[in-house]
Amino acid sequence: MPSGGEAGFDMDTVITIAAEYTGLRTRQGPVTMGQANMARCVLRDPPLHMNFRVTKHLPEGTPLSAVAEAVGRLLSRHEGLRATIHSDVQVVAGAGSLPIEIHGAGTGLLDEVAEEVGLRMQGTRFDLEAELPIRVAVVTEGEAPRLVIFVLPHTSVDAIGLATVMREWERLIRGIAVPAPCPMQPLDLATAEGSPATLRRNTAALRHWESGLRRAPQSMFAIDEAAEADADAIRPRLRIRSAVAAEALEAAASRTGASRSAVTLAALGVLVGLRNSQRTCVIASLASNRVRPELRDYVGPLAQDALMTADLDVPTFDEAVRRFRGASLSGYQHSRFDSVALWEVIEAVNTERGVDFARDCVFNDMSGVTLPEPEPAPFAEIECGWLPSASLPAHLALWANRLEDVVDLTLWIDPRVMSRAEAEGFGTGLVRLLIAAGDGDVQASDIANISGISPIERDPRWIYTDSCWVNLGAVERLVGEAVQGRPHLVTHDPDGRLTCHVTSGTPEEIRAACLALLPGRTSAMAPHHYVVHAPGHTGASLYGPVVTEGDGRHSTSFGPSRVRNQ
Repeated sequence: MPSGGEAGFDMDTVITIAAEYTGLRTRQGPVTMGQANMARCVLRDPPLHMNFRVTKHLPEGTPLSAVAEAVGRLLSRHEGLRATIHSDVQVVAGAGSLPIEIHGAGTGLLDEVAEEVGLRMQGTRFDLEAELPIRVAVVTEGEAPRLVIFVLPHTSVDAIGLATVMREWERLIRGIAVPAPCPMQPLDLATAEGSPATLRRNTAALRHWESGLRRAPQSMFAIDEAAEADADAIRPRLRIRSAVAAEALEAAASRTGASRSAVTLAALGVLVGLRNSQRTCVIASLASNRVRPELRDYVGPLAQDALMTADLDVPTFDEAVRRFRGASLSGYQHSRFDSVALWEVIEAVNTERGVDFARDCVFNDMSGVTLPEPEPAPFAEIECGWLPSASLPAHLALWANRLEDVVDLTLWIDPRVMSRAEAEGFGTGLVRLLIAAGDGDVQASDIANISGISPIERDPRWIYTDSCWVNLGAVERLVGEAVQGRPHLVTHDPDGRLTCHVTSGTPEEIRAACLALLPGRTSAMAPHHYVVHAPGHTGASLYGPVVTEGDGRHSTSFGPSRVRNQ
């Protein structure tokens, strides 16, 4: 058995064993909407974002042969674990084998070796066409297998599908009988998704998204930096727990008729809006899409984003809860869609408005999905503690781990939008708002004092236009790159309408160049109006005879028909 040295393991000594699987004959067909959506992301986004990793302890005395047999049975039960994806076609292998890596750990290095092996497997992009969507490794101590590591991409499971696989694993490795697998396999679901009823629901979902995107801010956390500076998106994670908040949450939910989840979502949306002076809140929530009984234990990617847009001009917190309840019900109802068609809608709205929609505020209610291990009650009314950082492509995300008995939340935060101290203030402020809401309706004017959260300060270079906070300096830099340093000037009128003045080029060319440079610039926007002046005018004297101009209200349809400053 290979043995690890003081620094971990030697990759040159890695050996493998084979997990044999057998299912129905090899077959192929269309991919599901979830597979298509996740394949796009797996091939584009950093692997640490798109690959799940789970490490499990093996029962004492488990031989490697038992590990191989249990893994083989998992693959035999679920076609999604042995499906390769070739563009819009999936091929399900009928029989074959999966190699399982075996790594030896030196004395006292079991966890370190497992972490090193797991990070390597998780951080390596899956080859969706040539590789089964699951990787497995075993870490031994001496001759005894101790830990097993699973890595699966989002194309094969979502969080609930992963939980199903892990529940089955725990039974299989212990020789306990497992129920029959979910009869709905990905190929079966793909066939069902081609039905007229599903196609009608998909069309309705696209209309919902288009409506929300037209009135929502392009970003809830406009920051004047490009996404390239944060490619790995490693986020500090703050855990907040409160038993007092759980009692209050139940009272608020009973009074408003909303779920605990909707009340928590409203608190998040109200405080994000308050902090960032946003009049409209847009939040992406992860929807499990497992309402139908035949999909409860489905192993495959069903979860997709639910887009929730709510106006924040409310007199009380209860009214905010009602608005977010409505937004969430509509969002979840329209959370299954053809991702290719949705991206066409997003790009069309982006082009029309001159923005780049950023999925930068995320809510994920996992309280009914996983059962956390029993823990001592919180030692204080509000208990906070930092967890190891992890990768997540969002400026802020709130995970609801538990909402009964104890409110247990995890706040993921981009250090560029909040320091750790500010994140602690935001997390505790959110729980304080929930506690206050348990005693009765809270006036909107009191929320800042209760939560301790106040609007961030912006200098005069920031303007509010078309529901977005925009930094004029960022717009000027965007235009400067778009015209490649040629003389230019950006102005704005009292309504926030941005005008780009240049001395050469056409409005269409300049706008197209601005749009191409927008991704990652959440504080910039492509100007609404373009004026091309005669050459020889620069800087403050740029204004000269007009050669041509493009106006969204007239000739070239740039931007909305009017700038919305709601």
